[in-house]
Amino acid sequence: MKSRKRSVIILLTLALLVVSAGLTAAAMIPSADELLTQSIETLESVTSGHAVVDIALDTPEMALTATVEMWGKLDAGPNGEPAFRARVLAASESEWVGLTAVTDGSRFWLYDPNSHTVVTGTAEELAPIVAEQMAAHDGDWSHEGDWSEGDFDAEAMDVPQTPAEAVAKLLEYVTAERNGSLAVAGDSAYQLRLVPIPEQMPDELRAVGGYVNVWLRSADQLPLGVAYVEGAMGSGSIMASEAEINVVLDESMFTFEIPADATVINAADLAAEMLAEMETAVPAVEFEPLTPAYLPEAAREAETSQMRGATVQRYALPDGRSFVVAQGPAMPIEVPAEATSTEIVSVRGVDGTLYSNEDGTRTLLSWVEGEFSFWVAGDVSPEQALAVAESLQ
Repeated sequence: MKSRKRSVIILLTLALLVVSAGLTAAAMIPSADELLTQSIETLESVTSGHAVVDIALDTPEMALTATVEMWGKLDAGPNGEPAFRARVLAASESEWVGLTAVTDGSRFWLYDPNSHTVVTGTAEELAPIVAEQMAAHDGDWSHEGDWSEGDFDAEAMDVPQTPAEAVAKLLEYVTAERNGSLAVAGDSAYQLRLVPIPEQMPDELRAVGGYVNVWLRSADQLPLGVAYVEGAMGSGSIMASEAEINVVLDESMFTFEIPADATVINAADLAAEMLAEMETAVPAVEFEPLTPAYLPEAAREAETSQMRGATVQRYALPDGRSFVVAQGPAMPIEVPAEATSTEIVSVRGVDGTLYSNEDGTRTLLSWVEGEFSFWVAGDVSPEQALAVAESLQ
């Protein structure tokens, strides 16, 4: 009996030790905001680096991939400008392969092996063209909405002064959480998920949805990857397969020897030529956006803005809710991450797609008329979205 009792005590003690060790290990892992703060501190310590990154973009308008090798060094130019070199190793678009961009902090070169041309120049050579364009548009800021100069005061902005303050500012707009780990670039990396806080996002971004994954190297929290996923407009990622910082780089890495038979184009001449072509180009046909005759109860017009060629009209609702009516060039759209219901409906004489969340409080209605796409999205029910759409005039 005593032996059995003694065995039970030993087993309970071992169990407590295991649980305690697990709790201690969990407590030692930094929180998401601590990891983000340490990541910024690591980036502030970087003076040079080398990386190979894989880039992927998948949207209704395009899908592309590329692998780029890059080198960088701070304080290389005469006034502390950074030096940089990048070369496209592989790409879904074959004409991109071999593209090389180099700067020594003063002069830059862009080499295209397919056309065997080199564009080169300096910031000083481009400055007069930039100044001329700024002078030509002085006081002429074309924009939509009710923005005015008094709405923005740079001096009054609360600019973060430390990594901790920068992370605190970020967390006003997103929630951050640890979400496991992953092997990236040959190292273990913490995975963080950054989810936008809907009430803090512009309405056009709320309608798009999605969240961001970030991977930070476990040893020093160096960012090794970032991915935007589950958004209505597509996804994109940048992931390192190699990454090293504060390494010794040969100075020759940041110079470029122009091939003897290459065509050399001065960047300032090219910029002037492109601006001249833009000024003589035939203006695009303007699109007169429609406006809804019906609005949900207590809705009021808030602002109008432009996003990716589309006109976005935002309407405010009580309790901080809102919805948008967007119109622009025809394009497909992906299923929103929060949608639990998808339905084909008739709207304005054509077929449309109606997405809604589980309780029917958030809806995205999309359809195409001729060359233009239309969306009604936000904090409205499916019935309200259809009523708004049918009332457009």
